[in-house]
Amino acid sequence: MSTSHPHTGAGKVAGEAAGVVMVEGLPGSGKSTNAADLAAWLTESGADVEHWPEGRADHPVDFENVSLLTDAAFQRIRDEDPGSWQTLRAEAEQYVDGWLIRGTDRLDLPADLAAQIRSADAYDGDISPDRHARALSESWRRYGEQAPAPGVQVWECVLIQNPVCAFVARFDRPEEDLAAHVEGLVAAVRNHNPMLVYLDPGDPEPVLRRVAAERPDWWLDFVIEYHTGQGYGLRSGLEGFDGYIEFMRMRRSLELDLLPRLDLPTLVIRTDEEPAPATRERIRAFAAQHLAG
Repeated sequence: MSTSHPHTGAGKVAGEAAGVVMVEGLPGSGKSTNAADLAAWLTESGADVEHWPEGRADHPVDFENVSLLTDAAFQRIRDEDPGSWQTLRAEAEQYVDGWLIRGTDRLDLPADLAAQIRSADAYDGDISPDRHARALSESWRRYGEQAPAPGVQVWECVLIQNPVCAFVARFDRPEEDLAAHVEGLVAAVRNHNPMLVYLDPGDPEPVLRRVAAERPDWWLDFVIEYHTGQGYGLRSGLEGFDGYIEFMRMRRSLELDLLPRLDLPTLVIRTDEEPAPATRERIRAFAAQHLAG
């Protein structure tokens, strides 16, 4: 695993470069900015690049606005409302433990039925942690079984942040369960030349206070409730913005302990210890070194 090193220059990337660059870190660590910069630089270098910011509904492996319906729930809808079921069936995909419904934010269904389906959201719905883990693992497995395509994928938040949110913030599962899940995701896409950039802001309090001042009140209310009102935060008695900061301190420690267990090229950068241009340059150099082509 790479850590912070002196600037060495970005190098060059061949037009046929291929691989998956996953960018992770705490909120405010610079994931989005640096992922976008890397994607733009790779494109300018002649590589074929797809950049997947956090929250894209059409992500190759992750779930956004996706629900997991059991066979029993799917059958019940068919029995009670055959017409709506036909509409739903056109969007449904048979999956582990039942049916996967994509694009739940745009379903043309009666309001009560649409709400029922959204209540089974893969991340935020009333589903068990085991069903969540199986569904996400299956998604990564299916992607991994595809023949690696030419070009570079740049993914944000899907390898570590989203599993930590689900396993720890929501479900309060043991650290070992989280680690086993993430290791399985890495193994699933091994043939696609994965690599990891982890941006570490150091103690999260200063960056979180800056982010809180920059973002709207509804965002702050949401993240505080998400990290203190359920799962680990609820069990640990975390409250308010200070509780959110404590959760992120725990998360930072957990993630840094996890990184050495992941069998893939990894660059860790302390973003509080170097200027932003140096960070951008070292990420480019890391990608140039490890992308095939």
